[in-house]
Amino acid sequence: MTERIPIPKKENIWNIPVLLTISRFVLSPVFFFFLLQRRLDLALVVFTFVAATDFADGWIARSTKQSTVFGKMLDPMADKFMILLAMLALVLRFDFPLWGIFLVLSRDVVSLVGSLIVYIKYHGVWSANSFGKVTTFLQVILVLFYLLNFPFKIWVFWLTSVVSVATALSYFHRSVRIVSQPQ
Repeated sequence: MTERIPIPKKENIWNIPVLLTISRFVLSPVFFFFLLQRRLDLALVVFTFVAATDFADGWIARSTKQSTVFGKMLDPMADKFMILLAMLALVLRFDFPLWGIFLVLSRDVVSLVGSLIVYIKYHGVWSANSFGKVTTFLQVILVLFYLLNFPFKIWVFWLTSVVSVATALSYFHRSVRIVSQPQ
């Protein structure tokens, strides 16, 4: 649910997983720029790399025991930044519906609020559940389907929207439970 980890006074935050997470912040606008410039080939390469870093950083952190509180806080923000820019790019360059952003990003908004609540109340880190991880995976697949103009992209859009909203409701319920718990 939540990790009640006090933030250490001194933590070595400069490791490979954190650098991969930071690369998502740096390269997501590059992807956005390439897509706006109609350089679909470069946009696809950059987005694929950026999405791969999302899956690689967590795996590396766990398998090499380089997990840090800073990384646990930074990683979800990088994911949300990556997906937000990707959704905006899809609206600007493809037939992606503007209102669809609200469905697809509903989980992200609730997760950010939950993160703030956990940090303020417990000085801890909001952990994604299985639905959250599936949602991120589907969001990445959705962007790739639009970039590659796959014929079933609308089905992936609806699947991603339904899973995103369900995850948002799950996270909202978790936030309410956290707020109502005595400290």
